Amino acid sequence: MSAWCVGVDIGGTFNDIVAVDFDTADTRYLKVPSSRTDPAAAVLRGVDALRDEEGIASSDIRLVLHGTTLATNAIIERELAPTAVVTTAGFGDVLEIGRTWRSELYDPFYSPQSALVPRDKRFEVPERLEAAGHVIEPLHDADIDRLLSRLRAADVAAVAVTLLHSYTNPEHEERLARRLRDVGDWHVCASASFMREVREYERTATTTLNAALMPLIDQYLQRLEKGLTEAGVDSAVLISQSNGGMQTPELARERPVTLALSGPVADVVALERLGRALDLPNLIGLDMGGTSADVSLVTDFTPRVTTELSIGELPVRLPSIRVDAIGAGGGSVAYVEGGALRVGPRSVGSDPGPAAYGRGGTEPAVTDAHVVLGRLAPAHRLAGRLDLRADLAEAALDNSLAKPLGLSTDDAAAGVLSVVNASMEGAIRIALRQRGDDPRDFALVAFGGAGALHACELARSLGIRTVVIPPHPGTVCALGLLSADARIDVSRSEVHTSTEPELPAVLSKLYKELETEASARLLEANLAGDVEIERWCDVRYRGQAYEVLVPCASGVVDAAVVEQTVAEFHRRHEQAYAFADFDEECEFVTLRVTAQRAVGVPEPRPQLPDEGRDGVSSRVYELGVGWVNAAVLQRDTLPAAHTIAGPAVLQQRDTTSWLPSYAQARVHPTGCLVVAIGGSNPADVALGREENGRIVWP
Repeated sequence: MSAWCVGVDIGGTFNDIVAVDFDTADTRYLKVPSSRTDPAAAVLRGVDALRDEEGIASSDIRLVLHGTTLATNAIIERELAPTAVVTTAGFGDVLEIGRTWRSELYDPFYSPQSALVPRDKRFEVPERLEAAGHVIEPLHDADIDRLLSRLRAADVAAVAVTLLHSYTNPEHEERLARRLRDVGDWHVCASASFMREVREYERTATTTLNAALMPLIDQYLQRLEKGLTEAGVDSAVLISQSNGGMQTPELARERPVTLALSGPVADVVALERLGRALDLPNLIGLDMGGTSADVSLVTDFTPRVTTELSIGELPVRLPSIRVDAIGAGGGSVAYVEGGALRVGPRSVGSDPGPAAYGRGGTEPAVTDAHVVLGRLAPAHRLAGRLDLRADLAEAALDNSLAKPLGLSTDDAAAGVLSVVNASMEGAIRIALRQRGDDPRDFALVAFGGAGALHACELARSLGIRTVVIPPHPGTVCALGLLSADARIDVSRSEVHTSTEPELPAVLSKLYKELETEASARLLEANLAGDVEIERWCDVRYRGQAYEVLVPCASGVVDAAVVEQTVAEFHRRHEQAYAFADFDEECEFVTLRVTAQRAVGVPEPRPQLPDEGRDGVSSRVYELGVGWVNAAVLQRDTLPAAHTIAGPAVLQQRDTTSWLPSYAQARVHPTGCLVVAIGGSNPADVALGREENGRIVWP
């Protein structure tokens, strides 16, 4: 009897599913339509599709790895549970004051979002700690009793507790949280239980978001677990989190804010593995799906991590892989505004979807432009299950764009693609500019259902010479779930200067405590394999208001380790801000520990044929050139080392790839399509040679 691991990623238009046999590494790939109203049901439809289309019995599924955008959407759209916040007396307005920062500095009509929690649900309690954690004003039981009476009348589903300086001494918070759990049926989150860090606003906002997400994620996981059981799936479930690792449903219920980027970061995990397989250390990931395009970076085989994530203008102060999203997807709506052609961020989603879907949609989308320009052929079913209607796509573009702008339908469709390409190019340049990187030092990896249709054009605009298209671009996110390790992050703020004689001993003690805590939580996942520990710290120059994340060596911290960490801080500070003050005293502000444990999913096996098959020819529109004769090939018929010269269209079940005339590609032994991008003259394109599985360009 087979034993399968299934990765399921929830998208705006499609759910991506990858199943791997634990014993043989046999791999199956599927895409099924998503459901915004009931994402749990969409996961269960994926299980049904595996049974009906791939012959994988529900009882053979031993592990489900799941990524979801449920928390992300809830934060952005403010569809959160009614939540109360309890703060130290005098700090009830922290959420409203924030950092006194406005996102639209020069917009005189700018209206900031309302506070995360309204004033009538923000409660203050008399107590006070100093910054070092010593009690100035004790927390009295009588004050807790009065608070509980007011909370009962507030009609809330969750309560966030964020008392001043609780990161140094959690006693008051823990006591208050215990009383809240004893007397109420609400969800309770105390900041000291998962985020013992400085910065009152960020800590309060993150804790409040966590509390407000607890009822939502708890209900979702209950529906998912119940549905899987009813479907005959008796397996463990792990949930993807923003740091790129997996966690148990129990931890996800306790720390749901860690799901803020649950889906998109799985792409970056797959991106890192892909870079190592191809020996390409610097990669730009472009995940273009149905509703958005996500941009991510891997530098020196390492994803970029931030502790200053912001979603919907709200800070999420937790370690997260950095992913920048824009509203540019296959379902992004094209429209005319003020006489100009615009695309996105609004999307038609999966229902009704682009006009070409034939489900009643009349607004033109990016997918419709590809259909009109011959890149998506109606004869090739989208995701293996959707028929495309060219006549409906043409009508939508003609009525909404071509006629109002006085253009031909072809020119209007080409304009849609040019605009959406410009949006994605801008997002990539911004992501690179944050650290002063040159796009020419990177390769562009295209995935998502639509990424491979735009990658070559984007690479040429950016000056990038190499494009990589994975074997199954439309399911890379689900594939990344299978590659991820179980992971947990813990942290603690305690400010010390680099010149303190006792600093090595203090750091050793704190790191040991954090490592014990992280390892214990990770062992709850009941996975085989050893726990691996990584140490990090937030360091700054004395007097600075921000820190730089720096790695710290494992083992006992001595003077040499401190010196090495400070030297790395200077280097990273200079890289990020173009200066370093080597004579200035440094401060260690927050210590961080990451514990990881392998999930144990085998690497999917490449599926390449021994011999290739000839394709057919079709008329396709190339931007800047016009209609050209392009080869149309089925990608699953291309063997290793097979070369393809553009213009060409490569069709497969989960996506379509477009190679313009200035692109040439070779099939790598891993199944990846490695594309060389030439200059303005197609004759400038030169394919690299293969050495030990690596493409070497001339």
